[in-house]
Amino acid sequence: MKTLLAVAVTALVTAGGAFALSQAAPAVPPCPHPSYGADGNMGPLFCMIDDPVALRYFAPMAKHTFSLTPSATPEQVAAALVADYKHAGTEPILCSIYQLADWRNHWSFGISAAEQAGTELRFPSNWCRDPRFSGAG
Repeated sequence: MKTLLAVAVTALVTAGGAFALSQAAPAVPPCPHPSYGADGNMGPLFCMIDDPVALRYFAPMAKHTFSLTPSATPEQVAAALVADYKHAGTEPILCSIYQLADWRNHWSFGISAAEQAGTELRFPSNWCRDPRFSGAG
């Protein structure tokens, strides 16, 4: 349990979260139990940190996108999304992959990498929104 808490605390600090540890209560509440949709998507993607269950679930489908670093360019992200699409299978799943990677890497592009990938994959405009979370950064 202490190891799990230490990992969660490290993840929050790495993600830029600011909090105070309290001995009376755990610093990080557990993530809600995952739910899975008929289309193969799952949620929640986030709790206090990016949901470890979501990361494990999407990892086999997101090898290219999840391997990117915070310094990736929008073009690299779009290319990774296109490469991962054959494993993701649906637009909602690919969008979840993008949103998780965006959250982990704190990407902030002037143009949407999701829209670039969507154009190449012939998805409708605005198929996936760039996530913006308060405190992310």
